[in-house]
Amino acid sequence: MALAFTGLTVAAAVFAPDITDSSGDTPATADAAHSQQPASLPKGWQPWRTELRVEADGPPLVYDEPGCAPEDGRTLYCGGNGFTVARVDAATGRVQWRWGTRPQLARPIGVRDGIVYTYRDAEGGGRSVVALDVVTRKQRWERSISGSADVRLFRGGVLTLSSDARELVAYGPSGARLWQSPALEGKFCEPTALGGAPYALCAPNDSNGLAAEGPYDLLRLDPSDGTQQNLTTLPRKALTLGAVQGKPLFLVPQTAKEVYDSGYERPYNAMVRVDPRTGEITRIPLRRPVLGKPTLLHGTVYFVRPNGMVTAVAADSGRELWQRSTETESLSEPVLSRRYGQLYFANRFGRLLALDVADGKEEWRTAALNDPGTAAEDAEPRVLLVKDAIVATAGDTAFSVRPDRPSVHPSARPSS
Repeated sequence: MALAFTGLTVAAAVFAPDITDSSGDTPATADAAHSQQPASLPKGWQPWRTELRVEADGPPLVYDEPGCAPEDGRTLYCGGNGFTVARVDAATGRVQWRWGTRPQLARPIGVRDGIVYTYRDAEGGGRSVVALDVVTRKQRWERSISGSADVRLFRGGVLTLSSDARELVAYGPSGARLWQSPALEGKFCEPTALGGAPYALCAPNDSNGLAAEGPYDLLRLDPSDGTQQNLTTLPRKALTLGAVQGKPLFLVPQTAKEVYDSGYERPYNAMVRVDPRTGEITRIPLRRPVLGKPTLLHGTVYFVRPNGMVTAVAADSGRELWQRSTETESLSEPVLSRRYGQLYFANRFGRLLALDVADGKEEWRTAALNDPGTAAEDAEPRVLLVKDAIVATAGDTAFSVRPDRPSVHPSARPSS
């Protein structure tokens, strides 16, 4: 049974596992190296491919967040079909252990300090966050949470919404409650982490008791005790991008009207930056409305459209840096290699694409995978870096290639 999520509109880039601050503050071109440099790879690395699927009883639970979370340059923690999380050797693709049953498209929340955090859903309803030991896979602790809000890692803890949606609750690595902070009356407060700090976006409840798509109250939560500061109100259908130099950054739509046409893409015409101390807003207009799913990486926002068009916009000024038609549909969010000065994308059939971060010029592309799995049509592709090794997920498959020899495709390794 699929889980019901809130109507809160947020960019997935912000809510990826907060292992490092992926948004960054330095433009990507500042120290981008030449591609002739040898790749830095996990020890013993070789091209690999692993199936993230095992047979399981009962219908899958669908979180709609496929992919893997990296740890320490050697290990990945991946969601899959028929299990909740698997520990995967980033050098070989070997599955070292699995935990849980039935989920599909369920990326772990994140990994930190020897703990991998993930969700568990009870047969009779109810949801919890679970902390697993990364070595032994033993459960360290479990806490009940809202079934409609995500869990976010921030510096020093894990931010959740209580099961009754009345409190924002932070837990430490041991599972001890660090603090609680009341949710705003009559509003649904979605936990988030921006620049490693805890925040919440609170939207009015609609007639069904779910969160409307704004306007949003932006709450800053003191990481030491949960004290709230209501910074500002953001417009309807605003998207959360991340933080630049510690200042939250949001994308503002040209129109917030409801559109139900299939394939509709909402145009965005401005960004707003919020001072986390005073709540002062700086509006950053875009030269022209931009379409696409946004990702903030090292001071640049990359918009990716379903048709393969990619647009790069400077986060500090709103200046359009470049636009490129890749002619590759269904691209993932990008990941940036500062060593090579390249952006990497995957599509749902396992094709990889590299663009020059300076001007969007295509550097290389690969062929699609042979049989990426039955979930290829539905699963959103993902790509990440483990050191310089590219790791991507497409369908029921995870695979890894090196950026200086991307055409060397791995042979299939059966799920073990």
